[in-house]
Amino acid sequence: MKNDRLFQILYLLLNQGALSAPELARALEVSVRTVYRDVEALSMAGVPVYASPGKGGGISLLPGYTFDKRLLSNEEQDQLLFAVQSLQAADQTVNTLLDKLGSAFQLGSAFQKSSQNWIEVDFSRWGLRRKDTARFELLKNAILGRRVLDLTYCGASGRITRRSVHPLRLIYKDKHWYLQAFCLQADDFRLFKVGRILELTLSDEVFAHEYTPPPLEMEPLPASSVPLRLRFSQSVAFRVYDEFDRESIEVHPDGTLLVDVSYPLDSWVVSYLLSFGTDVDVLEPPRLREQLAGYAEKIAAHHKT
Repeated sequence: MKNDRLFQILYLLLNQGALSAPELARALEVSVRTVYRDVEALSMAGVPVYASPGKGGGISLLPGYTFDKRLLSNEEQDQLLFAVQSLQAADQTVNTLLDKLGSAFQLGSAFQKSSQNWIEVDFSRWGLRRKDTARFELLKNAILGRRVLDLTYCGASGRITRRSVHPLRLIYKDKHWYLQAFCLQADDFRLFKVGRILELTLSDEVFAHEYTPPPLEMEPLPASSVPLRLRFSQSVAFRVYDEFDRESIEVHPDGTLLVDVSYPLDSWVVSYLLSFGTDVDVLEPPRLREQLAGYAEKIAAHHKT
């Protein structure tokens, strides 16, 4: 905990210059006495930190001081490098930063190669990396530059609308990217699935309003949800493990998988289960079996005409 606080003090002084002990105490939520003890610890560690009395004084670093890697353990240095490397998934401009961190931590070339390349995170869709990267770059610039976005969006109902939004943050959740924004048409916060944004234009208009976006929360199951018992063949086990909670899956000796879930009996659940073809059996409720059979008959008749 103390090492974290020392790093915070160093970060504040590097970014804000001289700060008084009470200002540091308020920022760190500790006592002034603790701040002075921490400053002494930094000085003993070789950090050129000093205090100037009087008006305009305060605690500061000698001009030209650069970050001392000794404040971070080897494990913490690895974690920082990994965190920055993960940014490459949505921001392709961090390679220079990685090189600088590697040099600052004085990592050997063999170590840098093995540690920086042991994992790769890529959120782009197969075959669409260039397009997705360009889109994320535009969204990032809009959020950081507080620029109004004009977008054409396809909602869950299939309706296509034009929106002007104040973009707030990008969110990756459940295998999809979302843009959380304040929608000017709805006069409320909205979550837009990035894949459903058909057109995206960065306007010259800048918004000044400060927003506090609501947290993402799991929506409760609709009151119309009913228990389903589904049996899947072993050939689609990969999908079952991808798309259902492990605790709801029961594996039988013959390789089939029994799944107990609750969904509303709407068109979505019918089309979703039809995507499994003959690899799923609806054991309960019986009326859902009838819905599936009726829909399948309509599909067959449609393609025979």
